[in-house]
Amino acid sequence: MNVSAKRLARLAILGAIGVVTLLLASVLPAGRLALVAVSSLPVCITLMCYGVKWSVGVFAVTAALGALLYPGAAAVMYAAFFGFYPIAKSLFERLHSTVWCWVGKYALYTAAFAVYWMLARALFSFTGRELSWYVLYPLGAAVFFLYDRAYTSLIRYYLVKLSRYFQ
Repeated sequence: MNVSAKRLARLAILGAIGVVTLLLASVLPAGRLALVAVSSLPVCITLMCYGVKWSVGVFAVTAALGALLYPGAAAVMYAAFFGFYPIAKSLFERLHSTVWCWVGKYALYTAAFAVYWMLARALFSFTGRELSWYVLYPLGAAVFFLYDRAYTSLIRYYLVKLSRYFQ
């Protein structure tokens, strides 16, 4: 099989895996956040195997198909943060300073939090009286830190144990 055809087939399979996990996230509300996070793993695998250009393509296809086939919170969460986070994480971690890496990551988290907060208030008439932003923001920041550490562990596991199966 031609090398470019093999690459395209693998990228299509990775995109399909992302779309299927978005489907699961849209029908299983109890695990929605975890499944949306898992749906970004194909983007991460694409990034490690084929580079930024192809991972942006897998993200775009998965986000578009997710929004068309399963419109809802899962597709919005994927398109607005989780889908492109592996790409952003890779770019931030190329910085030589750990401090600037985390500053960039938390700037991205803050921007995503602000967008989600404004969307929740505008679209769902969320008043914020139930939980205020100054309660949710630090709580979300702590969860984001754990998410980033877990994602780093998954990347390390992939590189050590699984990468030979994707070459």
